[in-house]
This record gives sequence, structure tokens and C-alpha cells, in this order.
Amino acid sequence: MMKTAQVRVVESMQEYVPRAEERRIFLAGGMHNCPDWRHDAISAFRRIWSAGSADRRPLALLSPRRVISGPSGFNEAMVTWEHRHLALADLVLFWFPSGNEARPEQPIALYELGAAAATGRAIAVGVEGGYRRRPDVLAQLRCARPGLPVHSDLLSTVSTAVEALRDGSRPLRSAS
Repeated sequence: MMKTAQVRVVESMQEYVPRAEERRIFLAGGMHNCPDWRHDAISAFRRIWSAGSADRRPLALLSPRRVISGPSGFNEAMVTWEHRHLALADLVLFWFPSGNEARPEQPIALYELGAAAATGRAIAVGVEGGYRRRPDVLAQLRCARPGLPVHSDLLSTVSTAVEALRDGSRPLRSAS
């Protein structure tokens, strides 16, 4: 009988101790003024990662959740947690959902995408059609990562991330 690969979720502010055999994906993207897309992404990862594959290593999903501290919503401990866990990830999945049209930009996620794209680290990117800054994300990635697929739906973005880690190759890294 074949063992099913384990998927564990580590949310904001939870202490995470990496395991050597474990693959790690950070779920970056909209956190404010948008739907809770991480719930759907986690469900998709559980389904796809556990499906038939030679790679039966466990997967850790590093999933930040909004932790409010004070009237501005800023929480320095949360920023520190995200920074640490971004550095631990084998791959960063970026998802930019459409959401509240009054404030849809997701500036921190855009900053994190720019930093990751510039360094050549492994990324999988998806931008929903209704996301107001979609043309900007596409144009910037054409410059920083020519040929990088940018998906329009979350499931394709998750599937690309899984394929990249299972292949062992890093097809989502910069060619330079």
C-alpha cells in the first residue's frame, strides 16, 4: 500500500520548525479587502499533493493570516513572521484575487512579488481577471521573468507550484 503525502498548514504566528524532508510553499498574496483565497488554495494543495506521484515527501504550507494589532492594522511581529517564513520557502505562490475595488492593490504582496522576481527565486504566480493591477503585474513580470506563466485561476497556479516542486527542477526560476 502506497503512503499518502502529508500536507500541514502553518499559519501566522505559529512556530514552525522545518523538517529536512519537507517541501515548503509560502502562500503570498492578497490578505486585506479580498476573499479568503488561502482556504481554497490549501484545499487544492491537499488534493493535488496527495494525488499519485513518486514524490511522497511531506509539504508545509506557510500561510499568513491577517493579525491585527492596533488601529492602523500594522503588526510588526506579523511582518517578522512573514519575512522569516518567506526565506524558508522552496517556492512562493503569489495569488492576486479581485476584491474590494475601493482598495484592491495589495501593496505588500506586490512588494514581495517584486523582491522575489528580482532575486530569481522559485515562484508561481496567478492574477485573477478582475484584479485592478493585473496589467501592471503582467508587464513587470514580462520584464523581470520573461516566459514565466501567469495564471488567471487559483487552481492552475497551485498545480504549477506542485509540478515545480515535484519535478525537482526549478522551472519557475529566472533563466539568467
